[in-house]
Amino acid sequence: MKYINNITWALILCMGLVVSCKDDDEPGTSEALTLDKTEITMGPEGGTERVQVTSNLSWVSSVSGPWVSVSPANGIGSAECILSVDSTLENTSRTLEIKYAPQGQQPQTLTVTQFGFGKQILIKDPEVELESSANYDDRYFDVTISTNVELKIDMDNIDYSFAEGEPSAEDEEEANSQKTGWIELEGSNTPVVDLDRKARPRTVKVRFRWDMNTIAYTRVAKVSLVPLHPEEDQLVDNDGNPIEKVTLTVTQEAAPKITDDRAGDSLAIIMICEKIQSMVSYDPSENMRNWDGVTLWERTDDFPEGMDKEAAIGRVRSVNFMGFDIKEGEDFPREIRYLKYLEGLYIQSNTNRQTREMHFGEDICDLKYLKNLNITSYGLVDLPENIQNLKSLESLVLSSNNFASLADLTAVINKDNFPNLKMLDLSGCRRSDAFIDLSATSDNTYNGVPLGLCINIGKVGTVNPERQALIDLLSWDNLTSFGLSYGYIEGELPSDEEMVAALGAKAHYSESDFFEGGAAATDWEYKISKDTCQWLLSDDRPITNALSSNVRGTDVPRVLPFARVFSINLNFLTGPMPNWIMFHPYFVEWNPGSMVLNQQEKGKNSDGVIVGFDNISPYDFNYSYYYGKDRPDMSDPSTYENVAYPLYYFRYVALDEDASE
Repeated sequence: MKYINNITWALILCMGLVVSCKDDDEPGTSEALTLDKTEITMGPEGGTERVQVTSNLSWVSSVSGPWVSVSPANGIGSAECILSVDSTLENTSRTLEIKYAPQGQQPQTLTVTQFGFGKQILIKDPEVELESSANYDDRYFDVTISTNVELKIDMDNIDYSFAEGEPSAEDEEEANSQKTGWIELEGSNTPVVDLDRKARPRTVKVRFRWDMNTIAYTRVAKVSLVPLHPEEDQLVDNDGNPIEKVTLTVTQEAAPKITDDRAGDSLAIIMICEKIQSMVSYDPSENMRNWDGVTLWERTDDFPEGMDKEAAIGRVRSVNFMGFDIKEGEDFPREIRYLKYLEGLYIQSNTNRQTREMHFGEDICDLKYLKNLNITSYGLVDLPENIQNLKSLESLVLSSNNFASLADLTAVINKDNFPNLKMLDLSGCRRSDAFIDLSATSDNTYNGVPLGLCINIGKVGTVNPERQALIDLLSWDNLTSFGLSYGYIEGELPSDEEMVAALGAKAHYSESDFFEGGAAATDWEYKISKDTCQWLLSDDRPITNALSSNVRGTDVPRVLPFARVFSINLNFLTGPMPNWIMFHPYFVEWNPGSMVLNQQEKGKNSDGVIVGFDNISPYDFNYSYYYGKDRPDMSDPSTYENVAYPLYYFRYVALDEDASE
């Protein structure tokens, strides 16, 4: 038992030491004593002030000057203290501190400021030092201001500079672009100061927010505090000399310099992960080649035209940022611009994206080699102003964002701005997953909350920007993959006649769209097998299916002719299914039962009508018109009767190694 008691006392002693060490690490804090105020401001006439001390220990107070007395000056437990402040004959202010120290604990501090007869604005800490970066929620500082005049914080005339002086010629453009505008005031620049008819000074707190520093220069901002009525109130300093303003100086440390090399790439990625609070972090001591989600250019890779191969080898080729927390008002970190050889950028899963209205920033627009851009579940409501600069893009995935208009997107995302784009995905742009009744909406919102891509493309023949936007996208020849699933899109799909009018001279398939025999490497992507799909060139073999009768190949509009992937499911579409879908040469490849025909389950459009196509169901259609029911006799064309693509039978029904597309 004695042995056990010794162990017990040893543990208690260790715990005590741990607690003591923690308290020593946090000076100026005490859980054992609290004050109901930490700042007191008095006029020159002096007076008394009450302070409530709350404690469960004995305590003692100490005053750093003779012109304030405390009663009681000590006690056990909680008490109300009376502070007596002497009058002053001075023209300027004076300040002292009262420390309340509980037994064995760090003291709490109360600051008393007494103004003289002169007009003054006093900043408790007139010099503020900031780190270069921090989490969004931590990027602010509070300033305590005592004053006996109404004041204005002059945010329009902040004096910005660099502590190092003027930047070098090499850094000038970049540095100057980030020199100004990096601090802002929360609330009014004329804080309310109740001066009791100017008889008594007051203390107010104001909050500033700041942006992260991304340049290798120390930024300095000098903010002026001036009288709101300078013609009436002449400020004096603490020596009694007339002054025009009081200055708050904010200094922000420089960011680490990112060099144009492999080491710079690794630093950029690490800084981005830190700033976005990514769930993925990287060890700088580990070879970047082993980082998950990061690939580097290898000597054996196919380099894009214009890229300096030797300079690019070993630099970052693609990177994936996922599981992060970027708040409203923040752009994606500017360090992304340093990944100059980037070909693939994948950004996925921002916290609470459905509730946020996010913008991205312009820095990705300089990544001239970018081919694959994926910004998924980010909260985007618009696109960078200069995103059309990314002429090399071949794949653009913007799914699960908060866009509200298809027309706004197509004003930027179109075949003229992106001539090389092959894949476009705008699926999942909902801000609510549970809402299924558009008749309860108002101005594309529900109870004042935006729903996301909630648009009405109207019925066949309707003229409106959203319908035209969809028609424009469907007229984009180069798209081999197009996704527009899981939104709040209602109305009727463009008809065959509308698409023919939109496509003009390319309204129907022609000989140039096909290859014969085996596909060459250059044929497969933007060519169709003539052997298999020659019916599209036929006007003498009409087909009848559940939707329509006597459809000839030359009647089928040439819509997304080479698209292997197309999805528009889980929307709120109604009306007829057009032939340009049902007779598309890759219709079966689209998995149409799930990805095209299947609209929102139990969904209602804005008229309260149950959604779904009125001439076909995803549950009871079949492909007999498409590839037939029986194995075709390749020597007997009569077996092709009422079958659009009979040779597809070998691909989808009875695979025959001797038959190929």
